[in-house]
Amino acid sequence: MLVLFMVTVYRNRKYNTNQKTVFRSQVFFLVYIVALMTILTALGGESQIGISFDTGIFWAALAVAVMEISFLWRRMQQDR
Repeated sequence: MLVLFMVTVYRNRKYNTNQKTVFRSQVFFLVYIVALMTILTALGGESQIGISFDTGIFWAALAVAVMEISFLWRRMQQDR
């Protein structure tokens, strides 16, 4: 998963993709990670490294990601 993320980020920077593509990829990865954590937690899994919905670091990272996506969304709306 981490390798896929790194390849996507590198590809997006290499080709100077538009903001819409960056926005879609950020939303996709955010939804993917939260959905994967939800499914694995519902199936009874426990994180070996401490990433879970109970930790504050997860919520802080999620808040930063949502803020970055919202700033990008506003920037896209202003450029129209």
